[in-house]
Formats: sequence, C-alpha cells, structure tokens
Amino acid sequence: MKHITISTFLLLLLFLQAGSLSAQEVSDSSRVVIDTLPPLATGYDWISYRGKADLVDTGGTRTCNFFMVNRKDSILYLNVQAYSVEVMRIVFTPDSVTYVNKLTYQYYKGGYAQLRLLTGLPISFQMIQALFNGDTDKLPQRQKLVFEYRDFERVDSTSSFFREIHFKDLDHLFEIHARLKSLKFNVPGPTSIRIPERFQELNFLPKQ
Repeated sequence: MKHITISTFLLLLLFLQAGSLSAQEVSDSSRVVIDTLPPLATGYDWISYRGKADLVDTGGTRTCNFFMVNRKDSILYLNVQAYSVEVMRIVFTPDSVTYVNKLTYQYYKGGYAQLRLLTGLPISFQMIQALFNGDTDKLPQRQKLVFEYRDFERVDSTSSFFREIHFKDLDHLFEIHARLKSLKFNVPGPTSIRIPERFQELNFLPKQ
C-alpha cells in the first residue's frame, strides 16, 4: 500500500499554488450557454465538495479521496483519505495552517512563512481559497505550471462551477487529476482539527 506522506503533502501545496490557468475549450454547442457564464459562484458563505484525485509522479500513481469545506474568507478544511482510511487533515485560516498526518503521526501548526520559504511560492489563505473555488483572477501566473478547470456546470442563472481539476508541471515531474462531486453551497460543514498528544511536530526547514 502506497502511503500518502509528507511528499504528497508538498505536492498538494504545489497543487494549491497552481500556475498558468486555462479553461477547457468546449466544442459541444449545447454547453455554450453554460460556459459563457462566469466560472465562479458568488453570493455564498459556505461551499463544500467531495472528490477523487490521482497524483502521478516519478514514484507512480496514488489515488485518494478528499473533502473540502470553505467558509468564505474565514477557514478552509481539507480531509484526505486513501483506502477508506483518513490520511491527513489540513485547516487553513487567514493567519495559520494546521496539518495532521495520521499515518506518520506528525503535525505542523504555524504560519505561512515556512511554507513560502520551503516552496519559494507566495502561499496565502486567499490564494488557496481562490484555487479551490476556481477564482482564477486571484491566482498567480507561472510559466512551468498548468492548471485547468474543466466540465463546468450551471449553478444558477449567473454562474457556473467546475467539476474537474487538472494540474501538471511542464517538466513532467508530477500531475494531479481530480473529479468533484456533492457540490453544496451555503451548507455549513465540519472544519475542526485536533492534534493528538503523541504526535510529533514536523519542521519543514532545518533549525538555524
């Protein structure tokens, strides 16, 4: 069984820091009306969805299920499972990140500064929220990363929302493909996270 460990978490962080974005070109004329709507739902306080993701890197393909809950501009909760076992939880707030890995018995709790230093990317809550919600105007543009939202479906008369996420780097080191389901708006969801006492703190960077 291939475990989703810290290396996968780092991939997820890169996934959260996606680069150049493009919408899928739709040739089916029946989809034109939907795809001309803004690809972002507005006027909500909560959004949540479930999904299944394939993470492909030099070590092979790993598949996981995930659950995302976002209270707008307040908190974003991500739960990742593999083989029906919870692997990790991550809670993002405007000021902090809390990460718990239930396979390695490790956790991280702190600000975004370490993650920025580790990845060299301007990770922030607003950017992570924008990525999970398809708000492409708030995402940075990078030449070696491609991030696509696909299969848009109508939410209401003024907006649509994606059902697929495809992310890859142009050096072909890894790809992430995710399909969403159970999309809900304005339905509060779980956002709690607890760090068990026996878990050890994870330091991404060596102490100076």
